[in-house]
Amino acid sequence: MTGLDLINKFQKDIWDNSTKVFGDSFDSIFDSISKAQSFPFYNVVKYGKGEYGIELGLAGYNKKNVKVELKDGVLTVSGQVDDAEKEYIEKGLAFRKFMKQFSLRNDVVVDDAKMEDGVLTVKLGVNEPEEIKAQEIKVK
Repeated sequence: MTGLDLINKFQKDIWDNSTKVFGDSFDSIFDSISKAQSFPFYNVVKYGKGEYGIELGLAGYNKKNVKVELKDGVLTVSGQVDDAEKEYIEKGLAFRKFMKQFSLRNDVVVDDAKMEDGVLTVKLGVNEPEEIKAQEIKVK
């Protein structure tokens, strides 16, 4: 067990019953997201109850060279910029091929994905199971 595993276990132990105290918690949506940051850097945002989003900083990328896919509970964001036709005097921006994956619960759905001002925003929602949804009963 590594130090990161111990930290994640400690955080999990602390937050196990956080939904009782804080309502809709981060851990109730995401089963596991790596805390180690690497390119592309990202934020996880809570917009409201059951509404979350992931913002990825992708300067120089556009919607044509970024792919978002949700399959078997894994959200995969990948991209690649083909800039071989340009001749650079100095190259300070890294247009590298990337792939970032997020493990999500099975009831999480992707509501929207939008690229704006070098930031890819993937909005997530939660499908309530049928037995939890309110049901209107007609009185006879």
